[in-house]
Parts: sequence; C-alpha cells; structure tokens
Amino acid sequence: DRGVDKFQCETTTKMNKVHFLYWLRCSLLLALLHSTSGRKQMTYGAIREFTPYVGKDAVLETRLKRAVSAMTKHGANSSIFKVIMGDRAGDYEIYNFYESVAAGAKAMQGFMSDPEMIAVNAERSANPIAEMRGPWVGRMLHNHMRGNVTTVTGVREYQVARSDVPKMMELVPELQKITDAQDADLGVGVPLFSNDHSMMRVVYRFKDLDHWASSVDAIANNQEFAALVEKANEIGTLMRSRVLMKL
Repeated sequence: DRGVDKFQCETTTKMNKVHFLYWLRCSLLLALLHSTSGRKQMTYGAIREFTPYVGKDAVLETRLKRAVSAMTKHGANSSIFKVIMGDRAGDYEIYNFYESVAAGAKAMQGFMSDPEMIAVNAERSANPIAEMRGPWVGRMLHNHMRGNVTTVTGVREYQVARSDVPKMMELVPELQKITDAQDADLGVGVPLFSNDHSMMRVVYRFKDLDHWASSVDAIANNQEFAALVEKANEIGTLMRSRVLMKL
C-alpha cells in the first residue's frame, strides 16, 4: 500500500532527524565543556563496592590495600575510599580510573593475573569478610580537576532519563562557577556498563573534611546553587547522596 509506505518513510525520516539532533546537541555540549578553562578529560572509571561483615573492617582494609597495590602496578589510577556518611555509610569503594576503555582492559588483564591479586582472591574465597558488588563501569562527561590533592568526595546520584542527559549537562557550566569559587573539583558521570543506566552522578572533590564542611556551609546559602538544584529536580530526581574519605 503506497499510503502505508509513505507513512513509514516519513516516520523513519522524522525519527532519524530526532536522533541526529540529539547526537548533535550532545556533541556541542561536550565540545563547549571541554573548551572551557581547567583540566578536563573524558575518563572511564571501574567501581567496586564492599559492605564489610561485622567486625571485619580492619581485615578488609588490609586486603583492599593489597588489591589496589596490584591494580596500580598494572596501570590503574586506583584509590580506596570509605563512605563516612549518607547512603551506605560504613561501606568501602575501590575506584580505578583510565584514559580509555582499552587502557582499562589492558590493566585488568594484568592485575587479575598478578600473584598478589590471585592470593587476595583466594583468601576472599576461603574466608569471605565482605559483600562485593561490581565492578560497574562509568564514563565521565565532565571532569574538572584544579590540581589539588583531594581526600574527601561528595556524591549525589540523580535518576535521569538518557534523553534528558543533555538538559542536565546544560546546568554544568553554572555549577562549575560555584565549585570554582570554593576551590573544589567537579565531575559528572553516567554508567557505561551497569545495572542502572538511569543514574547520573555529580561528584564534588575537596582537599579535606574541613574544606568539605566550609564549602557545604557556603553553598547551602548560595541562591544560585539553590536555583540550579531546582532546575535539576525538574529534569531528574535526586535518589542518593554520600560522603567518602580516601584511605
């Protein structure tokens, strides 16, 4: 039927146009973010989460440090954090960052066959001391680092439809100005391989707990920040938040 064929053709053309405009919008936003001042780069992170069994924190920390040592040896930018408040307080997390997926795959092949990592995994099988989740892999859409040594990280997780990610990213330049005024780092990431692809993470990095506390006090009374939060809440929903300290 020619009418049906014409309708399908017009519908397909409109869908392709929408997909193209969405891609173009994302590309322009990312180009804008990467062209502004500061150290920004598209990076990938592999995150492992651990909930220790009661009384096993010290033993878990020792194992995690051994694991991170092996990961670092094979090219991962690896760190251990403890969640000190908020969602999953008391948990531990290992963050491995890479410049590319290829770099991450190469490092993973290396450290998984490392004798120290093999020993850690054998101990984990014989004597479990925590519940492990992950790794899940995320991609940083925005990663502004001012060059400070940071030990405290604030994380806010939003539920955002993938089609609304560009709308959220439009808020980042103004948010960057606010974090710059506090001498803090700002990152925004989305999952690449995960069980929750509606999640968007906004990450604030601080020099220490005092820096975090003074920044929170300042931002809490900032009307521009409050306005950005309201806009973000119209696009997505804030689901979880936590504060982590680097070990």
